[in-house]
Amino acid sequence: MIEINLLPEELKKKEPKFKKIDLSGINVQDIPILKIAALFFAVLVIIQVILVLIGIYGNSVVSSLSKDYSAISPKKAEAESLKSQVDTINRKVNAIDELMVKRFSWSKKLNDLSDSMTPGIWLNEVSYDEKVTERASQQDGRAANNKSRKDTSKASPEKILSRYLILSGYASSMGEEGTALIGKFIKSLKDNPSFYSDFSTIELGVIKRDRVEDQEVMNFKITCLFKEEK
Repeated sequence: MIEINLLPEELKKKEPKFKKIDLSGINVQDIPILKIAALFFAVLVIIQVILVLIGIYGNSVVSSLSKDYSAISPKKAEAESLKSQVDTINRKVNAIDELMVKRFSWSKKLNDLSDSMTPGIWLNEVSYDEKVTERASQQDGRAANNKSRKDTSKASPEKILSRYLILSGYASSMGEEGTALIGKFIKSLKDNPSFYSDFSTIELGVIKRDRVEDQEVMNFKITCLFKEEK
């Protein structure tokens, strides 16, 4: 039989866009639940194994890097120590070069030192050293009179470069006699104007007992302070 719907378009019954799904015809027993579960479990196991392998590899890399760092660390410390020694030597060489430019003759100074040697004294080391020290800034008389003591105490210290000639050696006798020999040697240095002219002071450092070839001696160190450069 043919049906004709003569109702206006707006009154016609519209079919829903989404049709209902009829689940009554689906048999749950036909769905392979065990296979799906087994597949899901297998995927989880594979992911877990991959994560474990990644963790093992990461620990191996970290351990290898740690060993490499431990091996490099002493070499790095040694390199830094060598760099520091090289810098110190370069500073000393530069200072010696400056002295040479100013017509300071080390050979003559050593000859003067040799001429000043006294009996019972011998040197085992002659070295040069320098360091930066601080002192209160020097002001002329007018500035000092215009400022109070409080203002003067706040003045920034003046940095100066102190240079030293260090003499290390031995006295052949012990006790007072050894001390007297060292004192005589210092006096000889000061009495030699050719040697002493470049120094402001000559000071005796620590004296201690020592033994050289089964002979008791006195070990000493003398510091000769160069005059300030003008």
